[in-house]
Amino acid sequence: MGVGKSAVARCLAERLGWPLVDLDARIEAEAGHSIPTIFEREGETGFRRREADAVRAVLSGPRTVVALGGGTVTQTVLRRELLARGVLISLEAPLETLLERVGGGAGRPLLAGDPAARLASLLAERAGAYAECHARVSSVGDPAAIAERVATVAAEARVPVPLGVDSYVVEIGEGYRHRLADRMTPFGRPILVADPNTERYRDPLAPPDAVNVTLDEGEEHKTVDAVARIWDRALEAGVDRRAIVVAIGGGVVGDLSGFAAASLLRGVAFGQVPTTLLAMVDSSVGGKTGFNRAAGKNLVGAFHQPAFVLCDPEVLVTLPKADRIAGLAEVVKSAWLEGEGAVAALERDAEALARGETAATIGAIQRSVATKARIVAEDALEKGVRMHLNLGHTVGHGLEAAAGYGGLRHGEAVSLGLVAAMRVGVARGSAHATEVERMERLLDRLGLPIDLDRRLDDAVWPFVQNDKKRQGDAVRFVVPGSPGVIAVEPMTVDAVRAAVVRS
Repeated sequence: MGVGKSAVARCLAERLGWPLVDLDARIEAEAGHSIPTIFEREGETGFRRREADAVRAVLSGPRTVVALGGGTVTQTVLRRELLARGVLISLEAPLETLLERVGGGAGRPLLAGDPAARLASLLAERAGAYAECHARVSSVGDPAAIAERVATVAAEARVPVPLGVDSYVVEIGEGYRHRLADRMTPFGRPILVADPNTERYRDPLAPPDAVNVTLDEGEEHKTVDAVARIWDRALEAGVDRRAIVVAIGGGVVGDLSGFAAASLLRGVAFGQVPTTLLAMVDSSVGGKTGFNRAAGKNLVGAFHQPAFVLCDPEVLVTLPKADRIAGLAEVVKSAWLEGEGAVAALERDAEALARGETAATIGAIQRSVATKARIVAEDALEKGVRMHLNLGHTVGHGLEAAAGYGGLRHGEAVSLGLVAAMRVGVARGSAHATEVERMERLLDRLGLPIDLDRRLDDAVWPFVQNDKKRQGDAVRFVVPGSPGVIAVEPMTVDAVRAAVVRS
């Protein structure tokens, strides 16, 4: 309250030519009473019920600028609906500015008593809810100028990953890597990690005080020794706990940098500038970090969420075509998890994506990240539904490890793993043969491998047995059905093998 929502919303509605709804005013009009009277008669619970009804009525109508109440987003289910169906902006102002604007708190039931103390308390209580938004914009200054800034960010491709105070936004657009300096401003000395292929992006972005670390390229170098190289360079430079580790590269650089950040000085901030399609749609989002061991892939790691993710499709033009295409396997996985509409959209754009067209690529990144963000928000530590994101990965990781880390691209392995998973789905009765054909046809149109039978050999299955999702003698296998229908079932490796291997 007092942050200027009504004034900025009014200017924004004029700027866009859209209708304006002041939510508190609408609630009062529908109730026939003032908000203080509603609170007095129905309590805060009754008011919040009216508030939720009013929000959902607006969401079901045409495009509208809405000035929400200060507490609207404290209802988690309602907040997630706003994130999914609109663009949610948090306006911010210093406490002293808010106090000047609300005066003595007259007409504001939640500020009764000591307005300063109550306002400070509300800000602390609601910090996690206010952090879950598409953008945070300062409301100090001219409302028209603030509305212009809101209009600009609202038009961008942004996907929030709503995790309370650990929330962050994935920003997707051409040239967005150049936003790095601004995103690093709240932190201390940066540690910028790249590989020989991505130094060309890092070096022009590095400030004079940056600690630059270059790691060897490739999955075979995803080891604890690489993590130690980041630790040692940072410690030699004398960084403190305000430091931020920023990964500028693909999934290997991101995973290693994230684990280094999670463990350096018992945890420093972390940022991502992914430079491969695979990293943009998958590994840069969700906070999984780690490295490989001889027994298998990603068997040692930690959850450590980034503070920001900047996806710049301009960098994809320098990728070898096969590397770019490999990233589309995770796009297919995400679409199958999301449902029929997402798969149909991917089928519609398949040829454009295979060619690397920018508009189609940005759309695919945005949809894939939105799916992952929704799942991560529900299950950040992979104790339930987040396991669905491993669709295609159990056999895929086995194939990748058996090929010697580098013999098969991760995305290519996932593509083959998706074919294997569909075969398991048929064997378990959750998928029909037509779904297998549809999956294979889509992967093939995108240029991804589907020749699973040629790739399978006895060396794959010990790595499947060592899958990090195993429970005792069984692996928790993600079994697909039709798009959007997913289950996790404990299966022995022998059962998986019997379903996948064609006699």
